[in-house]
Amino acid sequence: MIGSKIIHLESIDSTNNYVANLVKEKTIVNGTVILTDEQTAGRGQRGAEWSSLSGVNLLMSVYYEPANLSVEYQFYLSKFVALSLVGFLTSKGLNAKIKWPNDIYVNGKKIAGVLIENQLSGSNIKSSIIGVGCNVNQTDFGEINATSLKLECSGFVPVDEVLFGLIQCFNKNEGLLTNFKLIDSIYHSNLLGLNEERLFLVNGNRVYGKIKSVSQEGKLNVIMNDNLNSFDLKEIAFVF
Repeated sequence: MIGSKIIHLESIDSTNNYVANLVKEKTIVNGTVILTDEQTAGRGQRGAEWSSLSGVNLLMSVYYEPANLSVEYQFYLSKFVALSLVGFLTSKGLNAKIKWPNDIYVNGKKIAGVLIENQLSGSNIKSSIIGVGCNVNQTDFGEINATSLKLECSGFVPVDEVLFGLIQCFNKNEGLLTNFKLIDSIYHSNLLGLNEERLFLVNGNRVYGKIKSVSQEGKLNVIMNDNLNSFDLKEIAFVF
C-alpha cells in the first residue's frame, strides 16, 4: 500500500536520489513515500531542473514495486501516476489535463510534473522511483508558465492535504495497471490537445499537427500534413 510509511525531511538534494540511496542500502519497503520541504537539486524531464520555493509545494517520491509489469509496458506507470494527479486535482474542482508525456496542466499552465526512474530485472520492472512535484502555495513563478492550487482555488491549501489526497488516488488507481485497455481510454480522455490543431516544434521547425494517441511505448502519435508520425520524448515539443 502506497503511503504505509512516510519519511518527512526538511531539505534534501532530490527525493528521487534519496530513495535511490535507500534502495542501494536495501533499507526501503514497497510503498514508502519520501516528502521534503525543500529540494536543492530537483530534477524534471529532459534533464531540466525542478525549481520550487521552500515549504510551499509538494515535493515527494514514492518507492513502488509493480507486480509483473514488463519493460515494454513501463509507460503505463506514467499513465497511472498522471491519472492519479488528475484525479486529485479534479476533486478540488480543477479542470486538469495531462500534457504528454507526464506534466499536468490547469488552464494552460503547468501545475505538476513527474519523473519516474525504473530499476529492471530481466524483462520486468523490479521497482520504480516515482518523483512528483506539485505547485501548492507558490504564487510567483517569474517567466515560467506555471500555476498552483492556491492560485486556482483562490486560497491557501495545506500541503499535507495534497499529500494524503494524492496517496489516496494512487491506491484507488493502482488496479488500472492490470487493465491496459481501461487505463488507455481514461488517459486519452484526459490528454491535453487530443484531436486539436496544435503548434509543435520538430527538428527546429514549427509544424501544425493533431495528436491522435500515445502508443503503448509512450510515443506521441501526431498527424502532420496528412501523415501519422510517432515521436519520442526529445523529438517534439509543444509550442504554447
